[in-house]
Amino acid sequence: MKAYEWIDRLKVAKHLPSDYAAAKLLGVSQPTVITMRTRKSTLSEENAFKVAELLGINPAGVVLDQAAERAKSPAVRSALSAEAARLCILC
Repeated sequence: MKAYEWIDRLKVAKHLPSDYAAAKLLGVSQPTVITMRTRKSTLSEENAFKVAELLGINPAGVVLDQAAERAKSPAVRSALSAEAARLCILC
């Protein structure tokens, strides 16, 4: 998933009305959330971990998912995505 999809998922799950509310919940600035919402952005490991904890899902899965998004090699991306899926974070 792209970073913006994780932010959207968090906003829906926590009934957050705005990116500002999401930023407060994550403990980051609103410009940071706006950057996360750009189509090419990924979550840092720390923010991926925070999002996972707030969603009540395995943090390792979200961290792996975001690492897969950053991977340049198709083989690496595939391996990381498969492990993230195994952890059932996208179910």
